[in-house]
Amino acid sequence: MENFNFIEFHRTRDFSRKLNATFEFVKQNFKPLGKSILLIAGPPVLLASLVSGSFMSEFMNFSSMSGNNPAEQMQNYFTSVSFWLQIVLMIVFFTISGVMNIATINNYLLLYEKKRTNKIEVSEVWERVRATFWMYFSTMFLFMIMVIAAYLVLLIPIGILAAISPLLIFFGVLFLMCGILYFFFGAALVFIIRAYEKKGFFDAVGRSFKLVKDKWWSTFGLIMVLYLIVGVSSYIFLIPWYAITVVTALHNTSVDTFQEPSMGMQSVTIVLFTLYYLAQMILTALPNVGTAFQYFNLVELKEAKGLMAEIQTLGQSQSKVSPEDEHF
Repeated sequence: MENFNFIEFHRTRDFSRKLNATFEFVKQNFKPLGKSILLIAGPPVLLASLVSGSFMSEFMNFSSMSGNNPAEQMQNYFTSVSFWLQIVLMIVFFTISGVMNIATINNYLLLYEKKRTNKIEVSEVWERVRATFWMYFSTMFLFMIMVIAAYLVLLIPIGILAAISPLLIFFGVLFLMCGILYFFFGAALVFIIRAYEKKGFFDAVGRSFKLVKDKWWSTFGLIMVLYLIVGVSSYIFLIPWYAITVVTALHNTSVDTFQEPSMGMQSVTIVLFTLYYLAQMILTALPNVGTAFQYFNLVELKEAKGLMAEIQTLGQSQSKVSPEDEHF
């Protein structure tokens, strides 16, 4: 019989314990969580990866073309209906897959805490994802709008510094990057706050900044480490594609242009990109779960909600003592 140890969310944890809790949770729930991600968020990722693989094949085909007027060929390619249709389809499918992925992970977390078990069915997660899809979609859309707005606002100091001296542009760009990073990680808890506390978007943003205040570096470090692990691990699936591309280029008999990619190479491109995106989708459970543990950690540090709930529960259990028991 499998030994199941429920992982309490409402606990204060230092950096190493948050990492350990994240990996322990993913390990404990790998099968049901991975199955939920693949079956719920997998289809749009599969469609996006197919379009992406096709796009890469067409781009490689374009780069191999020769002609008397390469500038005109380039203009025709980048203004073609096929090029922009693939771009739009990739944006749509990747956006939908991203929304459904984070909705799946967060709803799984809530079900795990509610049921206190990892015996969670995909149908249970799917019902919650369907009910919360538009909430997550609007959150992602508004979050990107705020990032773009912050970017545009932070461009103003660059313009001012550029007007003073071109040499100061470097410091302006550095200020821009720091500002975007501060905003991104300051608002990193928005999705879990909206899921767990049922707050509106702007209230969730304010709540996130309030919780992250004085703990920005630990939030930054935890999320960056986990995303670095995701990036390195998922990139393994693209190494064969780069190796095949290099070997094919080295064996090209033409000294002027690359040969047009064969059907086999196009198929390999689509398969490897599909595996890459699917692996990346599953592995993003790590930073999303880590973000959730950081949220609960900060709530406990600053508000001790879990401790207060335990105290209240203890008081209720004591008040329910039967009259007969009170005589002893």
